Amino acid sequence: MTARVDANRLSQAALRILRGPFLKNIAVLASGTAMAQVLTVLAYPILMRLFTPDQFGLFALFGALNMTFVVVASGRYELAIVMAKSETEAANILALSLGIVVAVSIASGLAVWAFGDPLLDLLGYQELSGLLWFLPLLILTNTAAAVLAVWATRHKQYKRISMSTISRSFGVAAAQMAAGLVGMGVDGLVLGLIFGTAMGALIIAWQIIRHDLPSLRRMVTRQRMKQLAVKHRDFPLYSMPQALLSSTTITVPSILLTALFSPYVAGLYWFTYRLFEMPITLLGDAVRRVFYQRAAEMFHKGEDLSALFLRTTGGLAAMVALPVLVMIALGPWLYAFAFGEAWRDAGYFAQWIVVWWAMRFISLPALMLVPVLNLQRRFLILEVLTLIPRFLVLPMAAWIADVEVAIAAYSVVGFLFHFFLVVLVWRAVQDHRATLAGATPTPA
Repeated sequence: MTARVDANRLSQAALRILRGPFLKNIAVLASGTAMAQVLTVLAYPILMRLFTPDQFGLFALFGALNMTFVVVASGRYELAIVMAKSETEAANILALSLGIVVAVSIASGLAVWAFGDPLLDLLGYQELSGLLWFLPLLILTNTAAAVLAVWATRHKQYKRISMSTISRSFGVAAAQMAAGLVGMGVDGLVLGLIFGTAMGALIIAWQIIRHDLPSLRRMVTRQRMKQLAVKHRDFPLYSMPQALLSSTTITVPSILLTALFSPYVAGLYWFTYRLFEMPITLLGDAVRRVFYQRAAEMFHKGEDLSALFLRTTGGLAAMVALPVLVMIALGPWLYAFAFGEAWRDAGYFAQWIVVWWAMRFISLPALMLVPVLNLQRRFLILEVLTLIPRFLVLPMAAWIADVEVAIAAYSVVGFLFHFFLVVLVWRAVQDHRATLAGATPTPA
């Protein structure tokens, strides 16, 4: 009888989610992002013929250096913006996050001055030497845009995020194609990325300055920012190290594949990974932002999160099933047909990476429930436990086998991490539900 009542509650909650603004907000974000991704999809076949895999490999190395800073550039405080119980608290967290972004961007410039050339000498890629000076600007625009997007998410201003995303994709694609047509190499790819990123950041910054700046000035104080920095210290203490470790799934392969094999191999991997990022950007980002806002709202109201979590996770799993099967069966042929014979080997990589990517896509709701349910410590432990396999699997495979084995092993480790993340969060959702019902939570 109890099980039947619980099932009825879940089904009724799911219907409320479907009929409410949840799917509408996802549609607003996804439609804007879809337009941006169409531009990227149209640009890729051209870019693949204007630039070589080696050039994309060096571009991936630059991107890895950028991401190392970006994931820590705000102290992860922006995650507390949506969770804030008042507008004053949210405004001060926004100001705190942006202040940290500026400070880290300046620090990155000092790091480039002190360690940039020695690092490139160690890796053997001096081609990026002059481009490293653009790194602080890319970190500033990238992270500031992400922080401002969280502020827009809190206020359900999803059109602002869509406008920024479209502008960024258009700017990157147009600038990189123009650079390729005039014969530029990896510098054209990097400068195109910087141009598009700056364009997207300026779009969302202008919207917030225009509509929100007067009220922000009234609410923000230095003393309140200091208090909130202490109150939400779990984000820099636990979420920031976890984000840095998580970013190794992107940065480490580019660096190690370049060092252990060649820029050509790194370029094949980077391009494959970027293609799989597109669906996550297209729909995953929309689901992530709307789900996070909705989950935080329900949590504050003391509502059960089970139906929201199951419905969203199950829907994402259903969406990726067919693409995964197609890529496993036809990956090399699809890559050669769409991007040229030079990229056929990337299709072999894709047959393994797609399994990891699918689990990562499915785990997006679980990832967004980590700060809502205060699971930062457990998530950090999980990240640390998978850190050693991530770092060792590529060198070991390079030593005893070949690059395809290395990609396969790395993809399996990634799949297992996201699978156990879903299990961890589902247990926490059940505990939360039991607490609401006045029952004893399941033991950890």
